[in-house]
Amino acid sequence: MFFKLAKKRKLISENPFQETSAPAGDSSGRQHFVTEEDAGKLLSVANPTWRTILGLCRFGGLRCPSEVLSLRWEDILWDSQKIVVTSPKTEHHEGKGSRVIPLFSELLPILLESSELAEDRAEYVVGGNYREAAQGPNGWQNCNLRTQFERIIKRAGLAPWPRMFPNLRASRETELVKKHPVHVVVSWMGNTPRVAMKHYLQVTDEDFRKATEKSGA
Repeated sequence: MFFKLAKKRKLISENPFQETSAPAGDSSGRQHFVTEEDAGKLLSVANPTWRTILGLCRFGGLRCPSEVLSLRWEDILWDSQKIVVTSPKTEHHEGKGSRVIPLFSELLPILLESSELAEDRAEYVVGGNYREAAQGPNGWQNCNLRTQFERIIKRAGLAPWPRMFPNLRASRETELVKKHPVHVVVSWMGNTPRVAMKHYLQVTDEDFRKATEKSGA
């Protein structure tokens, strides 16, 4: 995108990457950074259940639907400001069945709202029909969250992007590595530096802005 814009403004004569494509297994061509501003637009048009789902993905970095729908209220440690995330995707690896993440400040008001609206003795943070659908023969695929998410995106005045849920998680990891050491971030996200570099971390418009702004400006 940067080189296309540079060519359009006649800063360069040709786009050096015009004839190239991303290598197999590389998700860089399907990356999309969901800004906090756009996340706010999504939350403003979503119902409480979907605010919780989107908050857990964008600000908690949880995988959806597996980790989001596996989160129990007992996993939220309010006093210590931590969340225990059960990970069905990695539970077959020794010691990888769960991880602990911070109760991030952006996520706190969303979960407080959800807890106030939760039914008495509710076990799961996001339950009801979503979890029931996940118990079907196709597992998590039965939840049909993608279709509903796409409606929310359009209602917020945004255009659907590739890898809609993974890019919420990728956006969070991209933010976190700018503030914390990578070994800390990948422990929170439940992946590795190699996986993060290949599939999650993104170059954002803010990176270009910071690189081109004058020192002391």
